Amino acid sequence: MVKKPETSAPSEFAAPDSAGRRRALRWLLAGMAGAAGSAAQAADILISDTHSHIALRMGPGTCLRCGLTESGVSLMSWALVSDGPFLQRMPNGSIQVNFKPDVDQLREAYTRILSGMQRRIRGENLRLVLNPEHVDMALQGQLHIVLSTEGAHFLGGDVNYLDVVYTQGVRQIGLGHFLEGDLLDIRTEVPKLGGLSSFGRSVIARCNSLGILVDLAHSSDQAVAQALEASTQPMLWSHSAITRQATDWRSRSKHIMSVSLANAKTMAQRGGVIGIWPSKFNFNDPRAYVDALGEAVSMVGEDHIAFGTDMQGLAPAHTMIENYAGMRDIVNLMLASNMPETTVRKVAGENYARLLKTILQGRTG
Repeated sequence: MVKKPETSAPSEFAAPDSAGRRRALRWLLAGMAGAAGSAAQAADILISDTHSHIALRMGPGTCLRCGLTESGVSLMSWALVSDGPFLQRMPNGSIQVNFKPDVDQLREAYTRILSGMQRRIRGENLRLVLNPEHVDMALQGQLHIVLSTEGAHFLGGDVNYLDVVYTQGVRQIGLGHFLEGDLLDIRTEVPKLGGLSSFGRSVIARCNSLGILVDLAHSSDQAVAQALEASTQPMLWSHSAITRQATDWRSRSKHIMSVSLANAKTMAQRGGVIGIWPSKFNFNDPRAYVDALGEAVSMVGEDHIAFGTDMQGLAPAHTMIENYAGMRDIVNLMLASNMPETTVRKVAGENYARLLKTILQGRTG
């Protein structure tokens, strides 16, 4: 069994310091007038999301496009959970692995879920990001979807299957999730591969060549460090937080899912991006989330932080923001906190777009 830890565990997150408390005080002083004024200013700030599951819970008659366009979302990574059919969410919000499927079962689940996503994309005439020009269109305000995966178990040890995945429109791949695999060690299980496996290295190399963005979320700190060394392209940590002290499978901290500050700095130095997760595992309310965005910027730089919502991927008890209208409110709060507008624009939308375009432009084969 693997679990997300209880929220009562002691915090190891890089908590707001005195500067963060001063920002909170400025919010109180700004009051409702400041928030209202920032709303108009924020209207043209586009939103990108490095990691979302929002449409996977929608019925066939609902409109995915509507909520995204109304909230000013122009770029959203829609994540297929490759091991999802083999996991169970427990009443306390933890995740349990029911059984370990074989590669045929994993590939069948991947194909079936992807087919459902593609039907919605066709049905709503949504645009996919397939090349750098599509990212430019998203930056101009035209909604584009990035097909992505959370976990790459469906590869089944065959690096050549990545070519099939690419032709299916997938442009972002998360190497790990809650089910143990053969690419790398994950944060919620005892390490067995020594970090990144040789197969994991070959997958990263092929993704670099094809122009597929590699997402390291859920990977152990050792695996992240090794992956950063192996990759010739910048990398993504799509969702969670940054901890000053590393955590691993032995930790009882609620921040076990977070990337270490050391790895986050290395990722940033190599052009990567870290998506900060607005979940109640890490933050009590939206203002605490905004404060943490500012702290993350101070730790690794304004060019390397993004929204990584994990929208609708959490249990209700741990969900802070339920839709993208809530992320528009976050943009307003960022401006109301006196965060520079240039920084807000980068974090809210531009950083993820830049990283994705870099990867797509790096395609060599």
